[in-house]
Amino acid sequence: MSTSVLYTPAQRYTALAYGLVSHGLFLASVAVMFWSLYNGLHLSLLHLHGGTAALVDVLLILQFAAGHTLLLSTRGRKFMARLAPLGLGPVLSTTIFAGLASVQLLVTFLLWSSSDTVWWMPHGAVKGVLSLLYGISWILLAKSMSDAGLDTQIGILGWRSVWRGEKPVYQPFTRTGMFRHSRQPIYASFTLILWTAPVWTPDHLVIAMLWTCYCVLAPLLKEKRYRQWYGAAFERYQRRVPYWFPSKTRTITAMSTQLTDHDIAIVGAGPVGLLLACFLGEKGLRVLLVDKRTEPLQHSQAIGITPPSLEILSRLGLDEAFVSRGVKIRDCQVHGQGGHLGCASFREIPGPYRYILSLPQQQTISLLESRLATMPNVELIRGIEIAHIEQDAQTVTVRGNDFSRTARWLVGCDGSRSRVRELLKMRTSGGGYGCHFLMGDFADHVDLKEEGHLWFTREGAVEAFPLPDGRRRWIVQTPEPVTHGQHGLISQLVRERTGIDLAVADQLNQSPFSPRWMQAEQYHDGRVILCGDAAHLMSPIGGQGMNTGWADAEFLAEVLIAIEQRGQAPLPLLEAYDRCRHRASSTAIARAARGMWLGTRTGAVSSWLRDAFMRECLFQGPLAKRIGPYFAMQTIPFNTIKAVPEKVWA
Repeated sequence: MSTSVLYTPAQRYTALAYGLVSHGLFLASVAVMFWSLYNGLHLSLLHLHGGTAALVDVLLILQFAAGHTLLLSTRGRKFMARLAPLGLGPVLSTTIFAGLASVQLLVTFLLWSSSDTVWWMPHGAVKGVLSLLYGISWILLAKSMSDAGLDTQIGILGWRSVWRGEKPVYQPFTRTGMFRHSRQPIYASFTLILWTAPVWTPDHLVIAMLWTCYCVLAPLLKEKRYRQWYGAAFERYQRRVPYWFPSKTRTITAMSTQLTDHDIAIVGAGPVGLLLACFLGEKGLRVLLVDKRTEPLQHSQAIGITPPSLEILSRLGLDEAFVSRGVKIRDCQVHGQGGHLGCASFREIPGPYRYILSLPQQQTISLLESRLATMPNVELIRGIEIAHIEQDAQTVTVRGNDFSRTARWLVGCDGSRSRVRELLKMRTSGGGYGCHFLMGDFADHVDLKEEGHLWFTREGAVEAFPLPDGRRRWIVQTPEPVTHGQHGLISQLVRERTGIDLAVADQLNQSPFSPRWMQAEQYHDGRVILCGDAAHLMSPIGGQGMNTGWADAEFLAEVLIAIEQRGQAPLPLLEAYDRCRHRASSTAIARAARGMWLGTRTGAVSSWLRDAFMRECLFQGPLAKRIGPYFAMQTIPFNTIKAVPEKVWA
């Protein structure tokens, strides 16, 4: 998550200039290296001969290897921090490094003195094949750099952070993509480029041999730094993934022979953690559930429960209890700047639950806790904040304030700022939507029936949803984050945008939020698994977050039961969980982003275009019949365990 930082215009434009120069040098170095290697290193601005040429060429090779290594050292980073004015050196370190590394490559190939001896120059089909391999090697390099984080690799992160007024966020090491099969795919791809260039000369052989040695040995220093920075997380990755050449990875032991306090430990007793504990506890597994909170939430968060989630709850026999407490929203009326646009109705969607159930999160938690209390094999402890996680081939140990327990598996359900994910050093991607909201629950004296209502106006959006016990939730879009209470602001904005009078005295609570999204790179590492908001986050507008997390919990429960009670191999099931839930959450995140973009446009022109699109395309056009299932999350992949292919469990 980025942190706002105030930069002066001079700093911003200086950073932009550094970025333009760095990226220009990078593109030039790639072009020169590509062409020079392809043609046997005959591209040169310097034409020395004999021993002088050989000496200079060797120095050029060594300057790249030694300089590259030194710049990545602590001393090198301090040196680069002095290469930018206005105090920008530290934040522009990635940009400066990318520029300097590009200069090193340019110097190497532009000042290379060729021997003018050609050993072999292929022609015809042979040249075509070698050229193809050479091109593929460059593609592999680009893919591995992208997997590692292209913004860091080519220096975008530094100048972009200054330009956006953010503190740069340096991600942990990556474990996915090409890094799933080799710890050093960038170095391996670079080496492959050296050996697939088609024209062979003495110069080509020398540079290929010396730089290959560098590519094999230099990562040892890099991995030493990673062990210092990331500790046990990187060491675990080292044990699982080969250093250079892809080979069979080490798998996780299925059945543990060591005695543990619990079968499964879950961190986070929110709706997702509680549901997962219920599924596991019902099957007789020994479950520990810990949460750092000692008091219930002061105000309601998630309220919308979708039909797929009600199907999931029905497996525990809880659907009727939830439905009896909640409000069935069968229709959602949508209003634009020019009036009523249409209705998103759930009355004709497939299945037994033809509505969205509105139920405050406190009541959701209460119902799940009541079910959990009937299971003696499940232990719930509050007031525990996890400080350390240790895992070996068969067990996980969790430690907190005067607290230590062992389990065979640990699941992090501890929210978007997950301590479990942090201790795993798990890389994430994410960002904000650039919009802000204020939410409050009111005693409902407005005649809107048991319907949801959305107003999309030129000044901003307003949403209203019924709650049990004669209440209604109102959400208003604000131009800036609301930081100082401003009691009465919701009523004011609702009146200005919809004409509805909300008595300020009817307001029960209030909370501001600026939604953001997040996706963890991987949902499991060894015997620790991420679930719910700890694995992914999306805008709460539209109510997809908790429901996506519940689908995670149902899937993961089946995985852990298959491993612990049926003795199935863990790794294929964990990878299936990661793959399927990544796809589901990515779909939900993309939908939330589209909805946020469409609903938060302000201004007269944007409002007119939105009204026309929603009226003609969404509510009267070819998409009209799909709106209900779409917003009911019935078209999200793998939304219940029934939608997961049988081959996953084979």
